[in-house]
Amino acid sequence: MNTHAVTPWYRQPWPWFLIALPATAVIAGIATAIIAARGFDGPVAADYYKQGLAINDEVARAQLARDLGLEARIELAGITDGDRVRVELDARHAMPPEAAVRLRLVHPGRPGEDRTAVLSRQDVDPENRRAVYVGTLQAVAPTSGYVGPVSWQVILESQQWRIDDSFTAGGGGRFTLQAR
Repeated sequence: MNTHAVTPWYRQPWPWFLIALPATAVIAGIATAIIAARGFDGPVAADYYKQGLAINDEVARAQLARDLGLEARIELAGITDGDRVRVELDARHAMPPEAAVRLRLVHPGRPGEDRTAVLSRQDVDPENRRAVYVGTLQAVAPTSGYVGPVSWQVILESQQWRIDDSFTAGGGGRFTLQAR
C-alpha cells in the first residue's frame, strides 16, 4: 500500500513561479501605460516641416553676422520680467542700420521660462560699425519665479543677421557674444 500523501497544487513552488512570470509582465505593462498616459507631451512641433525649411534662413543670417564680424557685449540687470538690457554691438564691416533688434533667452528645458526683449537703438554711428541698443526683458509666459543658475541659449537677431551662443547666469550679468 502506498501511503504517500499528495500535496495540493497551490502548495507546490513551481506553479507559483510559472504564474509569477506573466503576472510580472502584466503589472509592468499596466505601470507603463499609466506613466505614458500621465506624461503625454504632445507632438514636438506641429509645423516641423516649415521649421526645417527655416533653418536655411537662420544659417544665412548667421553667415552674414560672421561676414560682418559682429560682436555683442550684453549687460543684463537681471533675468526677470522688466529687468533692463543693454547691448553694445561692434562690427568689422558696416552693418545694416537696424532701428531695433531682438534678444531671446531660451531656457534649455522649460519653454515657458523663456524671456525676450525688443531693444531699440540709442545712438547713431555714421559708419554703422557700432550701435547701442536698450530695452527690458519680458517673460514669454508667467514664470515659476526660479532664477537659479541656468545655461541659457542666447539669440540676438535682427531681420538680416543672427548671433547665438549660451551663457550661465542666475541673476543677470555681463557677457560677450561673437558671430561664429
